[in-house]
Amino acid sequence: MTAGTAGPAAGAVAGAVAGAERIDELRLSVDALDRQIVALLAQRTAVVRELTTFKKDEETVRSPGRVAQVIEKVRGLAVEEGMPPGIAERVYRTLITELTDLQMELLAERRAAARPAGTAVAPEGTA
Repeated sequence: MTAGTAGPAAGAVAGAVAGAERIDELRLSVDALDRQIVALLAQRTAVVRELTTFKKDEETVRSPGRVAQVIEKVRGLAVEEGMPPGIAERVYRTLITELTDLQMELLAERRAAARPAGTAVAPEGTA
């Protein structure tokens, strides 16, 4: 081999270094996207908290018809963005479950605060 000519091993090392650098760049991009996603999820959670103040019972919290609309909409958005719709659906089903649980807790807290002091609530299924 002449001076200044790199063999196959040198090319592989250079490729590995470039690949490692690209991985680091992409991970930084993922980290920045995660920050944006969490900020948006926090905003969505704040809207859901406010929305819960207008809901009076479990039926309006759970709203299965609304859940179906959101899932359908999100699947369509995923397709438009070139994302597998199943991923978006699974993420949103988890999000909806967690936010529904939060809403049920908020509803229970609101109901408890509205009861006169010393008033006990009978367990469900009892009179």
